[in-house]
Amino acid sequence: MATAPKIGLAWLVRLRWLAIAGQLAIVALAALMLRVSLPLPLIAALISITALSNLALTAWLRKSDPSAYALAGVLLLDVLTLTGLLMSADGASNPFSVFYLVHVALAALLLAPRPAWLVAALTSLAFGSLFVLPSHTIDPHAMHMHHGASSMHLQGMWLAYSLAAGFVVHFVSRVANALQAREHELFELQRSAVRHEKLASLSTLAAGAAHELGTPLATIALVAKELERGLEAGRGADDLVPDARLIRQEVERCREILQQMAARAGEGAGEMLAAISVQGVERDLSEALGSHAVQLAFEREGELSELVAPKRLLVQVLANLVRNAFDAQAELGKTEPVRLVTRLESKQAAFEIFDRGPGIPTDAKNRVGEPFFTTKAPGRGLGLGVFLARAFAEKMGGDLTLAERPGGGTVARLTVPRDMLKPWSTA
Repeated sequence: MATAPKIGLAWLVRLRWLAIAGQLAIVALAALMLRVSLPLPLIAALISITALSNLALTAWLRKSDPSAYALAGVLLLDVLTLTGLLMSADGASNPFSVFYLVHVALAALLLAPRPAWLVAALTSLAFGSLFVLPSHTIDPHAMHMHHGASSMHLQGMWLAYSLAAGFVVHFVSRVANALQAREHELFELQRSAVRHEKLASLSTLAAGAAHELGTPLATIALVAKELERGLEAGRGADDLVPDARLIRQEVERCREILQQMAARAGEGAGEMLAAISVQGVERDLSEALGSHAVQLAFEREGELSELVAPKRLLVQVLANLVRNAFDAQAELGKTEPVRLVTRLESKQAAFEIFDRGPGIPTDAKNRVGEPFFTTKAPGRGLGLGVFLARAFAEKMGGDLTLAERPGGGTVARLTVPRDMLKPWSTA
């Protein structure tokens, strides 16, 4: 990454090339068209110093990162060469003395306050030196030197310049420092947001694990206690084998839950995208729902039957949404099946889940999908299903919407690219 002095010097190099071109054009206009007598060898030497130093700077910038001192040194050199050029063309009465302010503005913008004030002071001294050092005189009527008031006018110009230089350094430095402070604050806010996002992800994963593992761990604790009592009572091995088998099954279930939690965390536990069939998704979803699968009715629309997606992660997301639909219908005692309609088009895949629950309360519509926000009764959910489903959809280049169903209930619509290797195909 380029440093601030390097960026400043790169722009200064471009500005100096423009200045050289302008100086050559002005000298040519004055000498060839206006027939002004100028010390051309001295002017050529001063312009050559700027050009050669610019070439050296260009080569230096390609190889290393200069410091702020180099930037200040270049500005001081330019002040001296500008002073020499002004002395070669009528000194303080030359109207191009206003270009000292360019160096002051650059110093205030690119340097710290102290070096910027140093450059401003040097330009003021350089301007003042034009009154006392010998300079090449040209036609006074070409300038604004009229009658006896010329000396007082030029001295007023010098005083006005000094004041203007001070104002430029003060205000430009303040503005530049304020902008730098604002950029630093924005950077810190971005870092803080990233940290909070990571903490929220960890909290979500931990809460979800606690929720999912609660039931099998409770079963393991109960069976282990029964197994302990059986051993103390001297029961035979044949009586204890079923308890041991149940513990092993519950441990296996815990392992599967941990894999599913990793998938729901958003990374899919390293799962690769693969071509999968709708029938395979429905079959795995039925297995994930267990005995509740009889409450789900599958429907398919369209002729396409395959998509490219992380199968296990997609099934887990759909299972979360279907369970929410089951819970919603249970609140009203509805017994009709929840419908899952799958629609595959050329560029996108849509999964719509229809339930006949109470719908989404009006005051909760804007908050559905926030982590740990739920409309369920206490102890019935953690408010993570919709949040994780939406995170999955957005990561894959799709969307998740919740809408009211005509006649009562909710429609959850998960839309993703049919080929998730090409998320832009949904555009």
